[in-house]
Amino acid sequence: MLTPEHMQQTVDRYLAAINAGDMAAVMELYADNAVIEDPVGTEPKSGDDILKFYTKAFAGGAKVELTGPVRISAKAAAFPFRGEITRVDGPTIIVEVIDIFEFDEAGKVAKMTAHLGPTNITVKDG
Repeated sequence: MLTPEHMQQTVDRYLAAINAGDMAAVMELYADNAVIEDPVGTEPKSGDDILKFYTKAFAGGAKVELTGPVRISAKAAAFPFRGEITRVDGPTIIVEVIDIFEFDEAGKVAKMTAHLGPTNITVKDG
């Protein structure tokens, strides 16, 4: 059953899995037919392309943390967070994002959209 508590826990598990570098745990949150659009305006990804996206996006590690409360509606959760991605052979990228999870009846993430633009990305030389 889809409850506000379940949606909050899913967001918490998502961020914890990214921090742990556990892309399999991230994938467990998604429905089999899920679609992600990260960032909004780019080609939507589904199936194995979702895992490829996360693996590439967080290669080298990432630290993410909420920067405000999770906003929960009937079947969606929106959450602002800050991500710091440190590349092995490059700069550290800091991204301020708002993700929106849309849930299916089984409580899985059916759609994820990431809302950010160029002004939300900072590059720090290592």
